[in-house]
Amino acid sequence: MGLLALPLSMLPFVAYFRLTGEGALLWSRARVAIVKPHLPSLSAADRRWARANAPSYSGGVAVLVYHGVGSQGDETAYSITPEQLGSQLAYLRAAGMHVVTARQVADAFRQHQPLPSRAVMLTFDDGRAEAMLWADPLLAEAQAQATMFVITQAAGSRGIFYASWKQLRQYAASGRWDLESHTTALHFLQGVAGGRPLPALASLKPGETIGAYTHRVQMDLADASTELEKEIGQRPVAFAYPFGDYGAERTNDGRIQGVLTAAVSRNYQLAFEQDDQLTVPLVTCTDDRLHLRRIDVGHWSGRDLLQRLRRAAAQTPQRPSCP
Repeated sequence: MGLLALPLSMLPFVAYFRLTGEGALLWSRARVAIVKPHLPSLSAADRRWARANAPSYSGGVAVLVYHGVGSQGDETAYSITPEQLGSQLAYLRAAGMHVVTARQVADAFRQHQPLPSRAVMLTFDDGRAEAMLWADPLLAEAQAQATMFVITQAAGSRGIFYASWKQLRQYAASGRWDLESHTTALHFLQGVAGGRPLPALASLKPGETIGAYTHRVQMDLADASTELEKEIGQRPVAFAYPFGDYGAERTNDGRIQGVLTAAVSRNYQLAFEQDDQLTVPLVTCTDDRLHLRRIDVGHWSGRDLLQRLRRAAAQTPQRPSCP
Protein backbone atom coordinates (compact mmCIF):
# COMPACT_ATOMS: atom_id res chain seq x y z
CA MET A 1 0.00 0.00 0.00
CA GLY A 2 1.38 3.41 -0.93
CA LEU A 3 1.61 6.29 1.50
CA LEU A 4 -1.03 8.26 -0.42
CA ALA A 5 -3.63 5.50 0.10
CA LEU A 6 -3.41 5.72 3.90
CA PRO A 7 -5.55 7.93 6.14
CA LEU A 8 -3.82 11.23 6.84
CA SER A 9 -3.71 10.42 10.56
CA MET A 10 -1.54 7.37 9.84
CA LEU A 11 1.01 9.07 7.59
CA PRO A 12 3.33 10.35 10.34
CA PHE A 13 3.56 6.87 11.92
CA VAL A 14 4.16 5.09 8.61
CA ALA A 15 6.72 7.70 7.56
CA TYR A 16 8.55 7.26 10.88
CA PHE A 17 8.82 3.48 10.50
CA ARG A 18 9.66 3.53 6.79
CA LEU A 19 11.79 6.65 6.41
CA THR A 20 13.89 6.89 9.58
CA GLY A 21 16.67 4.62 10.75
CA GLU A 22 15.30 4.51 14.30
CA GLY A 23 11.82 3.65 13.06
CA ALA A 24 13.13 0.93 10.75
CA LEU A 25 14.98 -0.69 13.66
CA LEU A 26 11.90 -0.64 15.89
CA TRP A 27 9.85 -2.13 13.05
CA SER A 28 12.47 -4.84 12.58
CA ARG A 29 12.31 -5.71 16.29
CA ALA A 30 8.53 -6.03 16.07
CA ARG A 31 8.74 -8.25 12.98
CA VAL A 32 11.36 -10.57 14.46
CA ALA A 33 9.39 -10.86 17.69
CA ILE A 34 6.31 -11.98 15.77
CA VAL A 35 7.86 -14.12 13.03
CA LYS A 36 11.53 -15.07 13.21
CA PRO A 37 13.40 -15.31 9.91
CA HIS A 38 14.10 -18.83 8.67
CA LEU A 39 16.50 -20.48 6.28
CA PRO A 40 14.96 -21.30 2.92
CA SER A 41 14.09 -24.92 2.26
CA LEU A 42 16.44 -26.06 -0.52
CA SER A 43 15.14 -28.52 -3.08
CA ALA A 44 16.94 -31.78 -3.80
CA ALA A 45 18.27 -30.16 -6.99
CA ASP A 46 19.57 -27.17 -4.99
CA ARG A 47 21.35 -29.47 -2.55
CA ARG A 48 22.92 -31.45 -5.39
CA TRP A 49 24.10 -28.19 -6.98
CA ALA A 50 25.61 -27.04 -3.68
CA ARG A 51 27.54 -30.29 -3.21
CA ALA A 52 28.73 -30.30 -6.83
CA ASN A 53 29.89 -26.67 -6.67
CA ALA A 54 31.31 -26.58 -3.16
CA PRO A 55 34.91 -25.37 -3.08
CA SER A 56 37.33 -28.05 -2.00
CA TYR A 57 40.27 -26.92 0.14
CA SER A 58 42.03 -27.49 3.43
CA GLY A 59 44.58 -25.49 5.42
CA GLY A 60 42.82 -22.18 4.87
CA VAL A 61 39.71 -20.22 5.77
CA ALA A 62 37.54 -17.94 3.66
CA VAL A 63 36.84 -14.84 5.76
CA LEU A 64 33.61 -13.03 4.93
CA VAL A 65 32.63 -9.58 6.17
CA TYR A 66 29.06 -8.36 6.55
CA HIS A 67 28.27 -4.80 7.63
CA GLY A 68 24.52 -4.82 8.00
CA VAL A 69 21.54 -7.13 7.82
CA GLY A 70 18.21 -5.37 7.67
CA SER A 71 14.65 -5.72 6.53
CA GLN A 72 15.52 -3.53 3.55
CA GLY A 73 19.08 -4.16 2.37
CA ASP A 74 20.40 -0.96 0.88
CA GLU A 75 22.06 -0.60 -2.50
CA THR A 76 25.53 0.29 -1.25
CA ALA A 77 26.54 -3.37 -0.70
CA TYR A 78 26.99 -2.62 2.99
CA SER A 79 23.69 -4.14 4.12
CA ILE A 80 22.01 -7.29 2.84
CA THR A 81 18.52 -8.61 3.45
CA PRO A 82 17.72 -11.41 5.91
CA GLU A 83 16.57 -13.47 2.93
CA GLN A 84 19.98 -13.13 1.29
CA LEU A 85 21.78 -14.11 4.49
CA GLY A 86 19.41 -17.05 4.92
CA SER A 87 20.13 -18.25 1.38
CA GLN A 88 23.87 -17.98 1.95
CA LEU A 89 23.75 -19.94 5.22
CA ALA A 90 21.53 -22.61 3.68
CA TYR A 91 23.92 -23.13 0.78
CA LEU A 92 26.98 -23.14 3.05
CA ARG A 93 25.37 -25.90 5.09
CA ALA A 94 24.27 -27.89 2.03
CA ALA A 95 27.79 -27.61 0.56
CA GLY A 96 29.38 -29.06 3.69
CA MET A 97 31.27 -25.89 4.63
CA HIS A 98 32.57 -25.64 8.21
CA VAL A 99 31.91 -22.30 9.92
CA VAL A 100 34.58 -21.15 12.39
CA THR A 101 35.15 -18.03 14.50
CA ALA A 102 38.11 -15.67 14.78
CA ARG A 103 38.95 -17.11 18.19
CA GLN A 104 38.98 -20.66 16.81
CA VAL A 105 41.28 -19.59 13.97
CA ALA A 106 43.59 -17.76 16.38
CA ASP A 107 43.74 -20.85 18.60
CA ALA A 108 44.48 -23.14 15.64
CA PHE A 109 47.26 -20.89 14.34
CA ARG A 110 48.82 -20.45 17.78
CA GLN A 111 48.71 -24.14 18.62
CA HIS A 112 49.76 -25.25 15.11
CA GLN A 113 46.54 -27.22 14.76
CA PRO A 114 44.76 -27.79 11.44
CA LEU A 115 41.59 -25.93 10.56
CA PRO A 116 38.57 -27.92 9.38
CA SER A 117 38.42 -28.48 5.65
CA ARG A 118 36.27 -25.97 3.74
CA ALA A 119 36.48 -23.52 6.65
CA VAL A 120 34.52 -20.26 6.45
CA MET A 121 34.49 -17.39 8.94
CA LEU A 122 31.45 -15.10 9.09
CA THR A 123 32.36 -11.67 10.44
CA PHE A 124 30.25 -8.59 11.12
CA ASP A 125 31.50 -5.11 11.94
CA ASP A 126 30.44 -2.44 14.44
CA GLY A 127 28.07 -4.34 16.77
CA ARG A 128 24.96 -3.06 14.98
CA ALA A 129 21.75 -4.04 16.75
CA GLU A 130 19.76 -4.76 13.60
CA ALA A 131 22.44 -7.00 12.10
CA MET A 132 22.51 -9.20 15.21
CA LEU A 133 18.74 -9.12 15.56
CA TRP A 134 18.21 -10.61 12.09
CA ALA A 135 21.31 -12.78 11.91
CA ASP A 136 21.01 -14.55 15.27
CA PRO A 137 17.92 -16.70 14.56
CA LEU A 138 19.36 -17.62 11.15
CA LEU A 139 22.64 -18.65 12.75
CA ALA A 140 20.74 -20.70 15.32
CA GLU A 141 18.83 -22.57 12.62
CA ALA A 142 22.00 -23.12 10.59
CA GLN A 143 23.86 -24.26 13.74
CA ALA A 144 26.57 -21.75 12.83
CA GLN A 145 28.62 -19.12 14.64
CA ALA A 146 29.74 -15.64 13.71
CA THR A 147 32.33 -13.12 14.86
CA MET A 148 31.20 -9.56 15.66
CA PHE A 149 33.81 -6.80 15.89
CA VAL A 150 32.45 -4.40 18.52
CA ILE A 151 33.00 -0.65 18.90
CA THR A 152 33.04 -0.70 22.68
CA GLN A 153 32.09 2.95 23.24
CA ALA A 154 29.04 2.46 21.01
CA ALA A 155 28.03 -0.63 23.03
CA GLY A 156 28.05 1.52 26.15
CA SER A 157 26.02 4.35 24.62
CA ARG A 158 22.30 4.94 25.15
CA GLY A 159 21.47 4.80 21.44
CA ILE A 160 19.50 1.97 19.83
CA PHE A 161 21.55 1.49 16.68
CA TYR A 162 24.24 -0.56 18.42
CA ALA A 163 23.67 -3.60 20.60
CA SER A 164 24.02 -2.76 24.29
CA TRP A 165 26.37 -4.61 26.60
CA LYS A 166 23.37 -6.44 28.06
CA GLN A 167 22.38 -7.64 24.60
CA LEU A 168 25.96 -8.50 23.70
CA ARG A 169 26.34 -10.58 26.85
CA GLN A 170 23.20 -12.51 25.91
CA TYR A 171 24.46 -13.09 22.37
CA ALA A 172 27.84 -14.25 23.66
CA ALA A 173 26.18 -16.60 26.16
CA SER A 174 24.28 -18.29 23.31
CA GLY A 175 27.59 -19.62 21.98
CA ARG A 176 26.76 -18.27 18.52
CA TRP A 177 28.73 -15.02 18.75
CA ASP A 178 32.45 -14.49 19.16
CA LEU A 179 32.88 -10.85 20.22
CA GLU A 180 36.10 -9.15 19.19
CA SER A 181 37.48 -5.60 18.92
CA HIS A 182 36.77 -2.77 16.50
CA THR A 183 38.38 0.00 18.66
CA THR A 184 36.97 1.85 21.63
CA ALA A 185 36.09 5.09 19.86
CA LEU A 186 38.23 5.48 16.72
CA HIS A 187 35.75 4.31 14.11
CA PHE A 188 35.10 7.63 12.39
CA LEU A 189 36.53 9.92 9.73
CA GLN A 190 38.35 13.02 10.97
CA GLY A 191 39.34 16.19 9.18
CA VAL A 192 43.09 16.49 8.72
CA ALA A 193 45.43 19.13 7.37
CA GLY A 194 44.43 19.85 3.79
CA GLY A 195 40.76 19.34 4.51
CA ARG A 196 40.36 15.69 3.45
CA PRO A 197 38.65 13.20 5.80
CA LEU A 198 40.73 10.20 6.86
CA PRO A 199 40.08 7.31 9.28
CA ALA A 200 40.85 8.47 12.80
CA LEU A 201 42.76 5.29 13.62
CA ALA A 202 45.15 5.72 10.70
CA SER A 203 45.85 9.46 10.56
CA LEU A 204 47.27 12.31 12.60
CA LYS A 205 44.89 14.95 13.87
CA PRO A 206 45.80 18.55 12.97
CA GLY A 207 48.85 19.46 15.03
CA GLU A 208 49.24 15.95 16.47
CA THR A 209 52.75 14.53 16.83
CA ILE A 210 53.57 10.92 16.05
CA GLY A 211 54.25 10.41 19.76
CA ALA A 212 50.81 11.72 20.71
CA TYR A 213 49.24 9.56 17.98
CA THR A 214 51.04 6.48 19.31
CA HIS A 215 49.70 7.12 22.82
CA ARG A 216 46.16 7.78 21.52
CA VAL A 217 46.02 4.54 19.54
CA GLN A 218 47.66 2.39 22.21
CA MET A 219 45.22 3.64 24.85
CA ASP A 220 42.19 3.12 22.61
CA LEU A 221 43.06 -0.47 21.73
CA ALA A 222 44.00 -1.37 25.30
CA ASP A 223 40.76 0.14 26.60
CA ALA A 224 38.72 -1.80 24.03
CA SER A 225 40.30 -5.07 25.11
CA THR A 226 39.82 -4.30 28.80
CA GLU A 227 36.18 -3.34 28.30
CA LEU A 228 35.37 -6.47 26.29
CA GLU A 229 37.01 -8.66 28.91
CA LYS A 230 35.12 -6.92 31.71
CA GLU A 231 31.74 -7.17 29.99
CA ILE A 232 31.99 -10.52 28.20
CA GLY A 233 34.51 -12.41 30.33
CA GLN A 234 37.01 -13.06 27.52
CA ARG A 235 39.82 -10.85 26.32
CA PRO A 236 39.61 -10.36 22.55
CA VAL A 237 42.16 -12.06 20.31
CA ALA A 238 41.17 -10.43 17.01
CA PHE A 239 40.76 -6.92 15.62
CA ALA A 240 39.19 -5.41 12.52
CA TYR A 241 40.64 -2.15 11.19
CA PRO A 242 37.88 0.48 10.86
CA PHE A 243 37.20 1.12 7.16
CA GLY A 244 39.73 -1.64 6.50
CA ASP A 245 42.48 0.97 6.80
CA TYR A 246 45.79 0.05 8.44
CA GLY A 247 47.76 3.14 7.44
CA ALA A 248 49.13 1.99 4.09
CA GLU A 249 47.24 4.32 1.76
CA ARG A 250 44.59 6.47 3.47
CA THR A 251 46.93 8.20 5.87
CA ASN A 252 48.80 11.49 6.20
CA ASP A 253 52.03 10.17 7.68
CA GLY A 254 54.20 7.34 6.40
CA ARG A 255 55.17 6.30 9.92
CA ILE A 256 51.63 5.39 10.93
CA GLN A 257 51.50 1.90 9.42
CA GLY A 258 54.44 0.70 11.51
CA VAL A 259 53.17 2.36 14.69
CA LEU A 260 49.65 1.01 14.21
CA THR A 261 50.85 -2.52 13.44
CA ALA A 262 52.95 -2.48 16.63
CA ALA A 263 49.97 -1.25 18.69
CA VAL A 264 47.69 -3.93 17.22
CA SER A 265 50.28 -6.66 17.86
CA ARG A 266 50.39 -5.74 21.57
CA ASN A 267 46.69 -6.52 21.96
CA TYR A 268 45.62 -9.05 19.33
CA GLN A 269 46.74 -12.23 17.62
CA LEU A 270 44.85 -11.58 14.38
CA ALA A 271 43.79 -8.42 12.55
CA PHE A 272 41.60 -8.09 9.47
CA GLU A 273 41.24 -5.67 6.57
CA GLN A 274 39.55 -5.85 3.17
CA ASP A 275 41.65 -4.30 0.40
CA ASP A 276 41.53 -5.16 -3.32
CA GLN A 277 38.38 -7.23 -3.49
CA LEU A 278 39.20 -8.69 -6.91
CA THR A 279 42.04 -10.83 -5.57
CA VAL A 280 41.11 -11.91 -2.02
CA PRO A 281 42.39 -15.46 -1.36
CA LEU A 282 41.83 -17.74 1.59
CA VAL A 283 43.54 -16.88 4.86
CA THR A 284 46.27 -19.36 5.80
CA CYS A 285 48.63 -19.75 8.74
CA THR A 286 51.53 -18.49 6.61
CA ASP A 287 49.92 -15.07 6.05
CA ASP A 288 50.79 -11.90 7.93
CA ARG A 289 48.42 -12.39 10.85
CA LEU A 290 48.00 -8.66 11.45
CA HIS A 291 46.89 -7.99 7.86
CA LEU A 292 44.49 -10.78 6.99
CA ARG A 293 42.09 -10.13 4.14
CA ARG A 294 38.32 -10.42 4.13
CA ILE A 295 35.78 -10.78 1.34
CA ASP A 296 33.10 -8.06 1.32
CA VAL A 297 29.76 -9.86 0.95
CA GLY A 298 27.32 -8.19 -1.41
CA HIS A 299 23.71 -8.78 -2.38
CA TRP A 300 24.44 -12.40 -3.23
CA SER A 301 22.38 -15.55 -3.34
CA GLY A 302 23.73 -18.71 -1.76
CA ARG A 303 24.90 -19.89 -5.17
CA ASP A 304 26.71 -16.59 -5.75
CA LEU A 305 28.53 -17.02 -2.44
CA LEU A 306 29.71 -20.55 -3.21
CA GLN A 307 31.04 -19.40 -6.57
CA ARG A 308 32.91 -16.53 -4.86
CA LEU A 309 34.44 -18.99 -2.40
CA ARG A 310 35.60 -21.20 -5.26
CA ARG A 311 37.35 -18.17 -6.72
CA ALA A 312 39.04 -17.40 -3.41
CA ALA A 313 40.30 -20.97 -3.17
CA ALA A 314 41.65 -20.78 -6.72
CA GLN A 315 43.43 -17.50 -5.94
CA THR A 316 45.23 -18.88 -2.88
CA PRO A 317 48.95 -19.42 -3.54
CA GLN A 318 50.43 -22.79 -2.75
CA ARG A 319 52.63 -22.24 0.30
CA PRO A 320 54.67 -24.45 2.60
CA SER A 321 52.80 -25.95 5.53
CA CYS A 322 53.02 -24.24 8.88
CA PRO A 323 55.52 -25.63 11.40
